[in-house]
Amino acid sequence: MKSANLDLIKKINRDLVLDTIRTDQPISRASIAQKIGMSRSTVSLIVDELIAKKFVSETGLGSSTKEGGRRAIQLRFNPSSAYGIGIELADKGYLICVSDLDGTIVTQVKYKEKPTLERIRDHLLETVQKANISLDKVITVGFCVPGLTNSVDGIVVDAPELEWKNVHLAGQFRKLLDKPIYVNNDVNCAALGERWLGAGQNIDDFIYISIRAGIGSAIIANGKLVQGKDFMAGELGYFAFEEDLLYQNVNTLGSFGTFDKKVSVDALSHYASSVEDLFDQYKRGEIQAVRVVQRFVNHLSLGIANMVSLLNPEKVIIGGQLGSYMEGLLPEVRQIVERITPIRTLIEPTQVGENSGVLGIIAYSFENVQDVIN
Repeated sequence: MKSANLDLIKKINRDLVLDTIRTDQPISRASIAQKIGMSRSTVSLIVDELIAKKFVSETGLGSSTKEGGRRAIQLRFNPSSAYGIGIELADKGYLICVSDLDGTIVTQVKYKEKPTLERIRDHLLETVQKANISLDKVITVGFCVPGLTNSVDGIVVDAPELEWKNVHLAGQFRKLLDKPIYVNNDVNCAALGERWLGAGQNIDDFIYISIRAGIGSAIIANGKLVQGKDFMAGELGYFAFEEDLLYQNVNTLGSFGTFDKKVSVDALSHYASSVEDLFDQYKRGEIQAVRVVQRFVNHLSLGIANMVSLLNPEKVIIGGQLGSYMEGLLPEVRQIVERITPIRTLIEPTQVGENSGVLGIIAYSFENVQDVIN
């Protein structure tokens, strides 16, 4: 037990030093020690270890002190010391993305074929070759899945789009690749992508809403992804209102819910040949399209207001297939939400866009991979 506690303390100290270098680079050993309140000798030992692992590099001498003292060696984080791979799955193919530790995409390739584990493995190896990096430098692989996932055990519980049910994805793919493998739901991944590189940076409390064939959400609270007992937190599609009781509308697990049928691409597509066509009609002021879009805005605003009242997020981020159409609608959404709830929040469109999911699963994998720098 004592040994385990010492290992934990060592890891905490190492992470603290590394985070300080990443945040404040270039920075000297002495400045790190002063900033985090750690002894210089401990900082030096940790830094030497990080340099040996190539996570940190020395970049020359800084400025001399005011008293004319010796200039200190400056340190920088080395994001290309390791890489992660994200694989975003869909029914018609999959995207494989390689990024460094800072989230810079080295290469990404879309493959238009039905995903099977063996073909994904082969294409992953091809993509790593295209990135011109060694597979040894890939420290983790993550799967962004359109469906219900058990992220703890790496299981795809139910992904109708892929026709996968109870697939032990992490365990099976680990046998093919011998790397740490992580799995999570696509909306959760998109939220994590926004937190890493987009509209959710430096925010510990926000909601990400994805509007596609259905509507879903992911919740970041106190800096952590909220997944729920059965990994179903944020199932916004099952929201119900008084009219749903009146007309005896019901929600069934695995099917689109009552709110999906009001606020989604599928819901809007009933009123025109396509969503694009509907919004073209809306811009021209055609009465039917204006009514349909207004009803969509009202329902979406009600859903957001209820979530804001429950969770008190700093921000609500809206993405998904309808993200590109939302910017013109957001001013009205904001006004309605402010009328419904007195709890204030920011409502913004996605910043990362279509790469938010694949980058989010890489971020999730980096965060969860064990003993990366041991």
